[in-house]
Amino acid sequence: MVQAAPPEPTPYQLFDYVAVQPDGSVVKGIMEAADPEAVWHAISVRGLRPTSVRAKARMPFQGFLEQLTKVRLQEVVVFCRQLATFVRVGIPLTTGLETIAEGTGNRRMRQACASMVADLQRGGLLSAALARHPQVFPTALADLIRASEVTGHIDDVLVRAADHFERDLETKAKIRGALMYPSIVFCIALAVATGLVIFVLPQFRVLFQTYGAKLPPIATALLNLSAFVQANGVWILVGLLVAILGGGYYLRTEPGRMQVNRILLRLPAIGEMMRAATIERFCRALSDTLAAGVPVSTSFSVVVESTRNPVYRRALRDVGGQVAVGESFSRSLRQTGLFPPLVVQMIRVGEETGTLDQHLAETAKMYDSELDNRLKRLTSIVEPVLIISVGSIVGLVAVSLIQAIYGFASAFHGGA
Repeated sequence: MVQAAPPEPTPYQLFDYVAVQPDGSVVKGIMEAADPEAVWHAISVRGLRPTSVRAKARMPFQGFLEQLTKVRLQEVVVFCRQLATFVRVGIPLTTGLETIAEGTGNRRMRQACASMVADLQRGGLLSAALARHPQVFPTALADLIRASEVTGHIDDVLVRAADHFERDLETKAKIRGALMYPSIVFCIALAVATGLVIFVLPQFRVLFQTYGAKLPPIATALLNLSAFVQANGVWILVGLLVAILGGGYYLRTEPGRMQVNRILLRLPAIGEMMRAATIERFCRALSDTLAAGVPVSTSFSVVVESTRNPVYRRALRDVGGQVAVGESFSRSLRQTGLFPPLVVQMIRVGEETGTLDQHLAETAKMYDSELDNRLKRLTSIVEPVLIISVGSIVGLVAVSLIQAIYGFASAFHGGA
């Protein structure tokens, strides 16, 4: 007897609905369901009177546009704190998610909340519903919630997750703030020097050729550079575009990211800063997941895959394989050569005393403070270097202009 093939799962889609509450107020929202009838039924069961249910039309290029409108980590922090508050005061998860969906201005967050409401109404778990949206919610959040569903402390874990993501944002803001000023100064200096070479110096070439004056060596070199840029401007732009696109493509590949990060880690100041930021984030993430009750094997794999630096990520994958066959965690970390002895020692003590999460948290605090110091040190080094570099560039152009002016005046008086 031939066995019948199992029925295919019912496809679900998003619907916009409008309903009237018992007090007469109108509410709008999004719901994921198999068909409009299911939406009408779900809304009616909640005590509302639906007045309109429409399938969300998929616009052309909507998938591409959705990729451009990513959910920022700050929005995930707000989501965690709001949902934790709803759970703490006894509001059902579905109601809390619907309220968050109505209040958020991000379309992808709104659609993800609507989809999670449908999953929960079908009897699914919150962790599974979160895991269905890896482009919206970090993978670590689903794993933290999965552990809390066993203990029943979802609100505490949501607050812990929000704190973890906020510290991650603070670290990014520190690095971005330290690099912002040097980047702006460098771009302005480059723009000024380019404008002088391309637009100002060529005017002197015309004057000197008209009166037959001799150009100073520096001005001659800059004018030759200006003439080359003007004559080959299109090809230079094409070359820059190809280089940027090619470099961007290379950096998207695993070997490209690996090679660039290896080079950056060897640089004196930048490498130390990157190492401190990576170690701080790794220790903090692993500490938070362990403290939330997530098993060590799951915690380690999630934290490793969320590590941004590919050099550390590859090394930590090897560490995970060694730990899985019974090797000591601290000994495996020491063999990578990427973690300082102090970090290895802190982890070894945590392993022996059964307080690994606490020792990881202390290590993360220590490296957070070290990252602050390194950023301040880097800024104090970069600022004078930039000032000297910008002054040298502008001074070189200014000296060439002054020499050209004096040369032109001499030629003019000599001709007179």
